[in-house]
Amino acid sequence: MKPSIALDQSIILTQHDEIVNMLLELTAPPAPAVDRAPLDIALVIDRSGSMQGEPMAAVRQAVTELIRVAGPADRIAVVAFDSHIETVLPLAHHNVDTVRQHIANVHSRGSTNLSGGWLKGCEILSTASAVPGRAPAIKRIVVLTDGHANAGIQNPDELATMTRGGIASGITTSMIGFADGYDETLLASMADSGGGNDYWCAGPDQALNVFNQEFDGLASVVAQNLSVEIRPTDATATFEVLNEYDAVDLPAVLGAQQVLIGDACGDEVRRLLVRFTLRPRLLPGTFTIANLTLRWASTVGSIALHEVALPVVLNASDNQADIQEIDPVVTREVLLLQVAKVRKAAIKAARRGDIAEARILFNQAINVLTTIGADPREIEELVDLAHRLEQFTERDMKAQYSMLRSTNKGRGKRFDPNDPFSH
Repeated sequence: MKPSIALDQSIILTQHDEIVNMLLELTAPPAPAVDRAPLDIALVIDRSGSMQGEPMAAVRQAVTELIRVAGPADRIAVVAFDSHIETVLPLAHHNVDTVRQHIANVHSRGSTNLSGGWLKGCEILSTASAVPGRAPAIKRIVVLTDGHANAGIQNPDELATMTRGGIASGITTSMIGFADGYDETLLASMADSGGGNDYWCAGPDQALNVFNQEFDGLASVVAQNLSVEIRPTDATATFEVLNEYDAVDLPAVLGAQQVLIGDACGDEVRRLLVRFTLRPRLLPGTFTIANLTLRWASTVGSIALHEVALPVVLNASDNQADIQEIDPVVTREVLLLQVAKVRKAAIKAARRGDIAEARILFNQAINVLTTIGADPREIEELVDLAHRLEQFTERDMKAQYSMLRSTNKGRGKRFDPNDPFSH
């Protein structure tokens, strides 16, 4: 991983309270053309009654296709859950015809014991026997659901804690939501805590695209369990991570946090924005506001753990003439995250029927995006949404939420195949 730090202001005035925004960009190395790490994937499929019909048919097709494109060293297990949990296929490299026969017998029924399905997938991956001569595998649970957890563990915080616990065993979690009935905030929280991705599958025709996107991403992972430890110095009063990453406090160091970013694919750029509120600096000179420690496990060649220390350094001056213009690149990234939060607030307002508030918020987002020269297509879509808020559907809300996730997750390119502005 190649790190780079940019500050919106690198020189501040002494004797003043200051707020400084830091942009940390982490650029992954290219994915190797051959010899990628093998994959162990547990596909955990919701077969509750609401999956009946086209959603289940789409899942069967997508699972079969995923088996077909898996590499010779990849192993895939399939777990189905409703009120009960069933291992449809054990963890192995399967024959496509065998998979098709087993998947055809997965039928919709019962309630949604999401936690039970996940726990079975975790059990399969954590107890899997090593294969002699096979390199250590990337382990990922991929959950497909169209609803809310209404059996087993149902508390969102407990479900997020569950997926976070999988990371200790080297198992990350991605979540795929189908149709319009699932709880997107729950799936996002579980994916964030589980170090994976979350997707919206808009319809049956999108299932294969979503599966392929997740599989292609896993197949090109070059860094796993990427994290950034932030240790503020006495110069910093407080700091705030602006992205939507899972973070844990470090009790051994007052005020320190470890931000869990997850995996990085070949050539991918992951971004972290942090806002530091500084104490007044009494004297001019160079000083450190925080110390960062980057950690990740490389999957290119042999598995290796890496750790890089980076200080975040500022200069203080008592001369106004030394102060430079605010960095436009950092400012743009901060504004994009602010716009994402405004748009999420607009979605919530529309969902509770407060159309006037939603329209005000969407117009705020439009104004900021126009000012910073954002993609005209994105602005045009927001203008259209603001005009037809009275007819705002759950599908519109899911599409908006899904689009915003890539921005909030600090990806240099959007990771959602349903995002019309992906690149």
